[in-house]
Amino acid sequence: MSFSGRIAGVAGVIAVLLAGCSSAPGEPTPTRTTTAPATSTATPDLPVVRSYVAIGDSFTAGPGLAELRDDAAFCLRSDHNWPSLLARSLDPKSFVDVSCASATTHDVLQGATGLAGARPQIDAVTAGTDLVTVGIGGNNGNLFASLISACTGSQGACEPFSRDSAPTILRQTASDISAVLKDVRAKAPKATVLLVGYLRIMPDAGTCQTIGIPSKDAAAVAGAEKALDQTLADAAQRAGVPYVSMRQASRGHDACAGAQAWTNGADVTDRDGVAFHPRLAGMRAVARAVEAQLAN
Repeated sequence: MSFSGRIAGVAGVIAVLLAGCSSAPGEPTPTRTTTAPATSTATPDLPVVRSYVAIGDSFTAGPGLAELRDDAAFCLRSDHNWPSLLARSLDPKSFVDVSCASATTHDVLQGATGLAGARPQIDAVTAGTDLVTVGIGGNNGNLFASLISACTGSQGACEPFSRDSAPTILRQTASDISAVLKDVRAKAPKATVLLVGYLRIMPDAGTCQTIGIPSKDAAAVAGAEKALDQTLADAAQRAGVPYVSMRQASRGHDACAGAQAWTNGADVTDRDGVAFHPRLAGMRAVARAVEAQLAN
């Protein structure tokens, strides 16, 4: 595929994802950031969970993976996303997945604007919910789509966006995520609440053909990914909620890692996720990491 073709493909994926919708605190405890082991396959001793609600955006929903859930609507929720895999291990009496492609913190708390029936994701949380996982933030301020758009072209927009725009967006995002976490804790004061981070797309250094980001811009994109991870950690700390970071665990499993990749670049395999999003292997890795956190 030509470089211009890659850009068009990425733009198409973003357009699809942006058509998504959202469905439907007591005193903070000390926060803890968990760095998941990359290779552990042991099954931890899991707690009893009766009611589990999964909140999140497309990195949680899993567009393009296996089969869509019956309740997916325009949200592109897969029955093989990491909350679904986690639920199979936990076997709760009630499992509600309201994650949605393109969701922002606003969609979690207020619902998606202009879409009939797009209720706030937080409406799924009740006083009886005893586990809530949250994976949100990458779409706030249009961060993800703007970063990909700026850095997959040749207009010289990548470094200025990463330097000037992204930090401003992320400062607000940290506050917005904290608000989501605190509101979740208020609705379900007895629940375990976890904030879950994003898998890597970029390697620590360099680039590759499937990513389609020029070498001169690769460091800026990798830096933005690192900054987003820190933003999530800061937001969790503010809210007194544990943070499950996937950054260390996914080192060596970025989109340039070939058969070992947990995320896609611009090139995708049918039924294994959409461009610049998790593959099934990545979803399994996140599910394992959350299981490990719950077992601690």
